[in-house]
Amino acid sequence: MKNQLSLWTGALASLLMIWACTPTSQQEPEGDQPFQAQLEKLKSSTDSVYTDFIQMTLVAHTLNFYLPAIQSPVMGNVNGLWVLLGGRKSGLHSMDQDPPSFQTLQANDSIWVIDLDNNQSYGIPAPAPYFKYLTASSQQYFQDGNTLYVSGGFTFRDSTSQVSNWTSDAFMEIDLPSLIQYVQSNGSQPALESVVTKFIQDPFLQVTGGEMMVSNGNFYLIGGQNYDSAYMPQKEGKYTNAIRKFELIQGNLGWGITDTLSVIDPVNLHRRDFNLAEVLLPDQDSLGAVIYGGVFTDQDMAYQSPVYITGLGAGNPTVQLDSQLLQQVNLYSSAKINSFLGNWPYRMNRIALFGGITYQALSKDSSSLEIPPASLALPFSNLMSSLYTDGVQESVELVQLPPNSLLPGYLGANAVFIPVTSYLYGNSSTILDLNKVFSNTNPGPVLVGFIYGGILSPAPNTFTPRGPRVTQPNPVLYEVYMSLKDVH
Repeated sequence: MKNQLSLWTGALASLLMIWACTPTSQQEPEGDQPFQAQLEKLKSSTDSVYTDFIQMTLVAHTLNFYLPAIQSPVMGNVNGLWVLLGGRKSGLHSMDQDPPSFQTLQANDSIWVIDLDNNQSYGIPAPAPYFKYLTASSQQYFQDGNTLYVSGGFTFRDSTSQVSNWTSDAFMEIDLPSLIQYVQSNGSQPALESVVTKFIQDPFLQVTGGEMMVSNGNFYLIGGQNYDSAYMPQKEGKYTNAIRKFELIQGNLGWGITDTLSVIDPVNLHRRDFNLAEVLLPDQDSLGAVIYGGVFTDQDMAYQSPVYITGLGAGNPTVQLDSQLLQQVNLYSSAKINSFLGNWPYRMNRIALFGGITYQALSKDSSSLEIPPASLALPFSNLMSSLYTDGVQESVELVQLPPNSLLPGYLGANAVFIPVTSYLYGNSSTILDLNKVFSNTNPGPVLVGFIYGGILSPAPNTFTPRGPRVTQPNPVLYEVYMSLKDVH
């Protein structure tokens, strides 16, 4: 299997080199025979040593206004304005309950609108009718145009709770332009029912630490768990082990969910806090998904084999485990970039991961990767990596190592990436079109977006004989640049 993957990797490398050297105007389906011949030739080769031809760099953005520091937020992006809600104003939760974990006072209790172009931020408390839902951490969410769908998350059961102790069962449809107006007017307009246009409660929606996808009117909650009490060390929530599918329906008493379906797989879907890549599949740009990483295995480790999810548009999701790739770095929910190389027969998705928690870490001499000892397993990461995938059955992992850039610290866990919208693919709210990024043979660096929030750690491991090191929500906003690198 390793040799087979190496051949695929070598073919991919050479195809990327060809693409990088081809003007955008020539990256079209016509003339596909040379690519086919090149692929067949490379499949018989054994040369698989190469460097990713797209390199990434982070630069701290100079802030001239107040920007809240939040980890695990919900994020929306419309008309050049960012919306942030939910999440937490603290770092990694306590593992020994000293102090108690997930205190309600550390929840982000405000909704924020960020106007980066004009150096302004607006914030108001989450409205009372939806307060405990909108302030939850690790919610599932998905943006479709000007609409933001939000579901679940870990929050408090009632107003007497001093810590989060309940997984929300709520689903909300939010009109982003109306929400922005509501926040900027300090809650005076428009009416709240114009902001939250649908509100549904159902036990089927009770999930935290998973991900949401929407395709062709089908809503999906992928993975995650139901944690039904205050956090306690060694106590697991009830994993869904599932992809939960539903649709929306309007009845006499309001909106509800219908046509529910659960695809249950306790082996491959027993995951939470993973990176869910949105990918474009060969079938007429249909939307698929790939699960990368996630926790926890029976050995209290992270999952390394990707899981491919297809059939979303048809309402009939299928799951396939990647039996070849074992992902080595960045295995926990982190800032990520979904991107796509298209307009020619060898279409592929590129998923960039920024930090988080990792299986292999940089060696002490910074020249290679190594597996930390068991006592230091799953450290915070300062690595950037990319995964090239067809979205159906194969992925190749590349790790950006010195002399190329590292992250400027141990960061990225529970952070979000906010794309430059002019580089988005079609009507997508999350997938970058690399043909737009590198148009007119511009090698870059090109500013493609920003990384916001997440957990910032002072070291790979926070547990020491003298006590834990203090982590915090990252207050730095990072500009993210991509550039083409000569891989010859």
